[in-house]
Amino acid sequence: MKRNTSHIQTTHVGSLPRPDDLTQLMYDVIDKKPVDQSLLAKRVAEAVHEVVNKQRAAGVDIISDGEMSKTGFSNYVVQRFSGFGEKGQMTLDDMAEVPLLAGKMFSEEGGQHVVMPVVDGPIELRDREAVKIDIANLKSAIGSSSPDDAFIPAVTPGQMLFNFANRYYPSREAYLEAAANALRSEYQAIIDAGFNLQLDSPDLAMHHHGSTDGSIELKNYIPLSIEALNHATRGLPPEKMRLHLCWGNYAGPHHHDVALSDIIEPIIKTTTASFISFVAANPRHEHEFEVWKEVKLPDDKAIVPGVIDTITNTVEHPLLVAQRLERFANIVGKENVIAGTDCGFSTFVGFQSMDSKVTWLKLESLARGARIATQRLW
Repeated sequence: MKRNTSHIQTTHVGSLPRPDDLTQLMYDVIDKKPVDQSLLAKRVAEAVHEVVNKQRAAGVDIISDGEMSKTGFSNYVVQRFSGFGEKGQMTLDDMAEVPLLAGKMFSEEGGQHVVMPVVDGPIELRDREAVKIDIANLKSAIGSSSPDDAFIPAVTPGQMLFNFANRYYPSREAYLEAAANALRSEYQAIIDAGFNLQLDSPDLAMHHHGSTDGSIELKNYIPLSIEALNHATRGLPPEKMRLHLCWGNYAGPHHHDVALSDIIEPIIKTTTASFISFVAANPRHEHEFEVWKEVKLPDDKAIVPGVIDTITNTVEHPLLVAQRLERFANIVGKENVIAGTDCGFSTFVGFQSMDSKVTWLKLESLARGARIATQRLW
């Protein structure tokens, strides 16, 4: 991705609501029901075209395929890689204190289809065509536009360890190395195609309050996760990579979230990715823009703060979006701030707390707010 030169660019975190019929097909995939693969492939390709057109209409500069082909931002690996067995279990500390809310959230159809199996065998790539199809679909949808104005997300080794408990490898280090080696070809293919690569790593913040492996402290976990990611992305151009971190895209209290100030410095100093995407709009983390007054942004880094909340149906006013962007620009420089969203709008298929139509209203507000900020800053 390019730094800003004449205006505040806009983007989001990747996942967008899938059409209802595609959602049902994805449920069937997760449930291992018979699925007409030709129909599924056709519908995914159509949905990518549809979602690209909607992003452009909303005014988004750096777009994605909406993750139309994936059952979830992380658990898509179950369909593409080997090594997964029975369904696992993960507890979030904040949700454990509000069991009625948790029960309601996961009793709905979308919540029931958030499946996180354990790893009980070697993690190896078994579907080499899937990422190629994702690339072909997005290239077809963007037409003659530059692929540098688009991105494709992929899960990170650390997020795999976070989501899929280890029942096979002798150590977490061995797990992370295997995951890094398996994911590398996906990363390479995305960048070779000219697209930007988004590296989804909520584990960097969420390990504090929701890990399947609580035997290692966060301060010791972050270096391991980043080391594995840097191994997986070795030799890839930093300016083509964006690292996304967050505290979980769910409508919970989040009162156990670790502070951004406790984790951001070691992350930005060690990751090779040039762009850092993070939550900055929801009421638990909006105040943390002040962290950047104390933490020096390296010269080779830029930030993609979330200025749109992705778990409420209230559409942010464009002036509020502009104010949020100006806060960051006045601290780290207007050329180093790309307008983003807190997280994806449908991180797992069908699992979203917002009405799908609100997504597009929010992205329109994002674009309008960025235009206002641009007028004020340039």
